[in-house]
Amino acid sequence: MVESSSVVELPVRMREDLGFMGSLPDENVGSSSSTDEGNGEEHLVESLVSQIDSDNVAAIIRVQKKSLIRFEKTNEMLSNCCVLSSKRLEKAKKELNENKELILQMKSDLESVFRRIRLFKQNLITRYPDIYKQFDVPCKAEEDE
Repeated sequence: MVESSSVVELPVRMREDLGFMGSLPDENVGSSSSTDEGNGEEHLVESLVSQIDSDNVAAIIRVQKKSLIRFEKTNEMLSNCCVLSSKRLEKAKKELNENKELILQMKSDLESVFRRIRLFKQNLITRYPDIYKQFDVPCKAEEDE
């Protein structure tokens, strides 16, 4: 004899399709098997795949490929720019070092010239103290102004 129940049992697949997952009683409510979960996952994937428009996917892929090509070109251009910049930096460093050496040489030359001028001035002061006193007073007055 078949017992009649007030609730009609639907297969799991049909309940999922109708959106009744969990709202109708199931004989395996307490125990979840991996096959039920696998079927649920497969159904979810199938549902998602059926909602995707293949033309839109193809368009997205084309846009992504174009973007990839642009990014690769941009990356190549940036790499070339980096190489050129590093070469220019090395050239600028070399020029800077040469100019630094030139400036240091000029500084030592100027120091030598000023040292000679001071020695020459001191020699003149010792040889001609009277003349130096005449010119030293106006020079000090000009420096004070």
